[in-house]
Amino acid sequence: MNNIVEFSITCPPETALKKLTKANIAVFKLKKHGSTLTFGVLQEYSEKVFAIFSHPCYNITVKRHSAKTRALTFLKRRFGLVIGAAVFVCAAAVSGNVVMRIKVTGNGSYLSERIISIANECGAREWSLCKKLDAPLLQAKILALPDVNFCSVQREGAYLIIDVRTEEEHTAKVNYQPLKADVSGEVYRIVAICGTAERAQGDKVNAGDILIGAYELTEEGESNPCLVVGFAEITANASLSLYYDKESEENTEEALKAAALYSDRIVSQSYTVAPCDGGVKYDVTFSYIETVAINME
Repeated sequence: MNNIVEFSITCPPETALKKLTKANIAVFKLKKHGSTLTFGVLQEYSEKVFAIFSHPCYNITVKRHSAKTRALTFLKRRFGLVIGAAVFVCAAAVSGNVVMRIKVTGNGSYLSERIISIANECGAREWSLCKKLDAPLLQAKILALPDVNFCSVQREGAYLIIDVRTEEEHTAKVNYQPLKADVSGEVYRIVAICGTAERAQGDKVNAGDILIGAYELTEEGESNPCLVVGFAEITANASLSLYYDKESEENTEEALKAAALYSDRIVSQSYTVAPCDGGVKYDVTFSYIETVAINME
């Protein structure tokens, strides 16, 4: 298949596979070599893969570009003007003059929206030159936010990293929001220690639906606000697409094991095999139990 880009990443297989599956990205020839994982995706998902593994700890690189990209690169080398422009863009990115993404880290990341807005006011915008960035002013404005006691601003390649720390008392506050489903599926079990269950076993739910409401009903039928404490288990469905050079017992076993990397509570699974360009495609469909909880620690 000529449209496959191969990546190399330092990451546990289960983590990589779970992230790629949730993004609906088909994986080709997943292999593990020591602490390094290699896999291929269709070229149109290359940028999405970089976005998924954007954290510096993943150390992701392109091991091999697609045949189409290599051919196009060869042709572009014939045109000095195009190469000159590419060199300029690459030089700008490498030198740190272009901010491709602003990332907020630390336990103050819940303030991301406000912090990025402040960064824009101080001269930092994604996909733009940052020659007018006033880092000291940016730090001062972030430190002026409620409960913030530490802030650092630094460049890491094409990223602007803003690390924000808040007071422990603030981050330890309980969550007064209702418990919501994070996946679509069927309620397997729901336990409301405090609050009112709005779904029962066997109910169909969608991601974002309220499972336990932040209120309790009195004997008179009145609703009183309260802290939600409880959890719910949802039976959800998912699927994976894996590509191999041929159908075999070994490849079948590996494909089925991939579901276990996604979740450790697999309920059922099945697979189909179909020929494709250069090999075969395994489509693995499975059901698993997802647990969501609130204020249970």
